[in-house]
Amino acid sequence: MTSIKRALPLLAALSCGATAAAQFGAGSAAEAATTCPLSLAAGATQNPAGGHPFVICSGRVRSFDGTPIDVDVSLPTVKYSDGDSDDSLGRPLIAFMNGWGGGKGDWESTTLIGNNADQYHWNNAWFASQGFVVLNYTVRGFHRSCGKDSASNYLYSNDPTCSDTTGEKSWTHLADRRWETHDFQYLAGLLVDSKLGINPRQVVATGGSYGGGQSWDLALSQDQVVASTSTDPAHPSLTPWTSPKGVHLHVAAALPMYPWTDLEDALVSNGRASDGFHGAPKDGTHGAPYGVEKQSYTAGLYGDGQASAQYASPGTDPSADLSNWFAGISAGEPYSANPTAVTAAQQVGGAFRSPFAMPVPAKAHQVPVFVVQGFTDPLFNGLQALDMINHLNAVQPNYPVWAFLGDVGHSYADNPASVWQKAHNASNAWLSAVLDSRTPSAPRFTAVSAACVSGQSSHVFTGSSFGQLATSTSTFTKAASQSTTSSNSATVEGAKTDPIANSGCRTMAASQSDTNEASYAFPVTSPEVLIGGAVVKVTAAITGSSGEIAARLWDVDSSGNQTLVARTVYRLEEGTSPVTTATLLFELWPNAWQFQSGHQVKLELTQDDSPVWRPDNESSSITFSNLTLSLPVRSGS
Repeated sequence: MTSIKRALPLLAALSCGATAAAQFGAGSAAEAATTCPLSLAAGATQNPAGGHPFVICSGRVRSFDGTPIDVDVSLPTVKYSDGDSDDSLGRPLIAFMNGWGGGKGDWESTTLIGNNADQYHWNNAWFASQGFVVLNYTVRGFHRSCGKDSASNYLYSNDPTCSDTTGEKSWTHLADRRWETHDFQYLAGLLVDSKLGINPRQVVATGGSYGGGQSWDLALSQDQVVASTSTDPAHPSLTPWTSPKGVHLHVAAALPMYPWTDLEDALVSNGRASDGFHGAPKDGTHGAPYGVEKQSYTAGLYGDGQASAQYASPGTDPSADLSNWFAGISAGEPYSANPTAVTAAQQVGGAFRSPFAMPVPAKAHQVPVFVVQGFTDPLFNGLQALDMINHLNAVQPNYPVWAFLGDVGHSYADNPASVWQKAHNASNAWLSAVLDSRTPSAPRFTAVSAACVSGQSSHVFTGSSFGQLATSTSTFTKAASQSTTSSNSATVEGAKTDPIANSGCRTMAASQSDTNEASYAFPVTSPEVLIGGAVVKVTAAITGSSGEIAARLWDVDSSGNQTLVARTVYRLEEGTSPVTTATLLFELWPNAWQFQSGHQVKLELTQDDSPVWRPDNESSSITFSNLTLSLPVRSGS
């Protein structure tokens, strides 16, 4: 691709060959966009079966600081019509943001059903066929947006347009509102100014994983732009979100998929996150004490970024020092003596990146959100949605947020096509209602149970709160003492449940269980469905100044195989006395899981779950006693 020369942001749209109306033939001129905007090049007409033709305009567009962003804009040929909505107000603009390591093609397809399960009726072809203008772009610092792209031999270092403007910082900033969110806002503004008939009050933000977290950020942005010069996340410099020509824009809806809301809790968890339902503790402070590194995932993400992203040179950009942050977190305990690790946690968990730390908008500025979260997602687990929703409702009751939870998301989630079809059927109906200023009829919470074990079937549960989905609690107790010690070696169960090396339902022979753990098995005498997070209460006599407890919940069938249901990790405070006895109360990640009669519920508590969690540098031993395991359930199969 020829490098794009810097142009004025308000450059008039130029024709890139035949207009869309001419390509689509007579009779569609009144409904088709007249030209590709922003000097983008028109590609071949797409004709999805069952849909309407559209054209994709492609190229690179300079963002607010001069960074060229690799962009596709899908132009529809039909009017947007949504029930009783006033078409004269213009078309909605929906913008898709890619996942970490991905690009603008993540949510693109030539068919309505998409290329992957999570694209079902959720891609550019689907929305362009309904009259939306669709923006797909590669986020800053990845692939041809000033990253690395092996398919086209593109390198940031060989692209002078990535560094030819004063103040240009084209590398990835890890979804920083000052940069990546601003890119979204700027690109949307350019399109609103480009005479495409876009309604500036109906901008929709969506994306998966990395793009999902940014969708949350946009939902809570209150239509404000954070200046790149801001340094204090609690008191950023804000300006109203307007297009380059001064048109005010508004996020009408956000639909994040398998996102984070607290990136610190997702990557360096201390086990204090909790939804507070069915005997679980109140949600604690996610950043104190310092958590346990999700080792295989942080290493995998960092390596994935090295292949497709441009990182800032270590030490040159304190707001995006990903290499040093990764090194600091990966160094391990004692974290209190490692200022780089402390800075990393503050950065990823702060309000420039994590929605959980952002101010909760007052009622007048609340953007409706429909979040699809994974029960079986070991990177961004269900508490990322539930804690966020509880947090919003605690400040602003009845915050307009809906949640769909099921066996979806990052590996080792199984992502069944049937579950994604349910999710996107619901999200499409919800979005139509929101854009038409109607109250969505969808239940506030939908939970779909997993079907990993022979004899299981997937069930759908709905309600006005997540806590009401379970109707009772099953409680199991064991008083006997069991002891564990820490080590620095990988374990069999840790290796077999490592989400980087494995995918899908995690089943193994129960006989392969690790020996250095406290293990508790309880018979299932009648079928019941777990809906929520298992709660552990246990007395722990701790020897050592630092430690961690990994908890794993298994479903053991009659043939002797065990399948992983849920897990978590719990950080023990650094600086405890040499021997400390404490009563611990914590919640495992929530799930919807059918336990069958004749099976066993097995809980394991161990100090070693490597390579999933990073082993503690400091040795310790723990004696557990007086265990109580509580499962929020509803009876039946």
